[in-house]
Amino acid sequence: MVFLLAKSLAYVDTVYSADSIEWCPFEGFQDTFVCGTYQIVKPEENAGVNDPKAEVVEGDEDEDDELDVEPSKPTQRVGRLLAYQVGDDDTLTEIQRIETPAILDTKWSPKLDNGRPVLGVADAKGHITLYALNTDTRRLVEIHRIDVDEESILCLSLDWSNRLYQSSPSSIITSLSNGNLSHIIPTPTGWEVEFSWKAHDYEPWITSFDNWDSNTVWSGGDDCKLKRWDIRETFRPTFVNKNFDAGVTTIASSPHTEYLLAVGSYDENLRIFDTRQPSQPLTTIHMGGGIWRTKFHPSSERKDRILNACMHDNFKIVQLSNHIMDFQPEENKVGGEIIRTFEDHGSLAYGVDWSRVPERAGEEGKEGTLIASCSFYDHAMHLWRG
Repeated sequence: MVFLLAKSLAYVDTVYSADSIEWCPFEGFQDTFVCGTYQIVKPEENAGVNDPKAEVVEGDEDEDDELDVEPSKPTQRVGRLLAYQVGDDDTLTEIQRIETPAILDTKWSPKLDNGRPVLGVADAKGHITLYALNTDTRRLVEIHRIDVDEESILCLSLDWSNRLYQSSPSSIITSLSNGNLSHIIPTPTGWEVEFSWKAHDYEPWITSFDNWDSNTVWSGGDDCKLKRWDIRETFRPTFVNKNFDAGVTTIASSPHTEYLLAVGSYDENLRIFDTRQPSQPLTTIHMGGGIWRTKFHPSSERKDRILNACMHDNFKIVQLSNHIMDFQPEENKVGGEIIRTFEDHGSLAYGVDWSRVPERAGEEGKEGTLIASCSFYDHAMHLWRG
């Protein structure tokens, strides 16, 4: 297989282990992104957790214990929310850092709130915290914290509804380390949990709305199952796929092509589904390393490209074949191929996202979409193009 190797344009040591990257999608702020971090600190070191030079636990790089949701000894999980701005020459400037509980996921709301972008953060103390971006200072201000569950329960992932239908009401779905999913809605006084339900037998690493139907939620977990739910009737899933060889870790509904769903797993395979017939994938692409995050390109002009964080095997961009994009799986045809990799990280490839920064066609060194990625134990963050 022939593919291009991307090079690093900028590097930052995030100090704490890094696991989440999200670029702001809104015009005027598309050069801004956040990085979420997650660090286990020994009890005797807790006094120094706010010191950037505090000694922290690097952890055991055992694939079954990467995020250490149930440490054997009492520990504190701390984190930082880091905000960056990218310059015209691809330089990085840190514009803010916020001390938080350990962060497992971050997502920007698809809707502005009084003209301000809003970021949702899922943390290791059972909270979803909402931050508004001050449009003058570009600094994040906490506007609401939702206590989804008790502090011993981790919020593992979150997603916003109405990405394509922004005139409809917003809501949030989050997955929890006790196997639950929780649906969160706005109220006159803020946000609150509307209801929660038992969704998986083990940690549901990921949950996501279907971009084309805000009543449909997908979830995947360590029980090796992909499930579909109708949030109006959550007493049972509307569909279950058990054909995974390891835990389901990431789910992405295409923002460009209705019925197209990408699902990643610890079993190292990226599966592309037609949601009308989700029992068997349209194609299965072996990625290597186990997939933690997968994201469709934000531009419809590159709707066939998917960005993947492959944990033990770097970051990779896949281009789907035309017949897959047309929902025509055929035997003896390649469903997709890896067209670019980024290999400068030295640890678990976790957080990654496409930017919305406009590309400058024909300018040397500026070809391709700007991407930010981060890795865990080496607490590294890079910019590159793909």
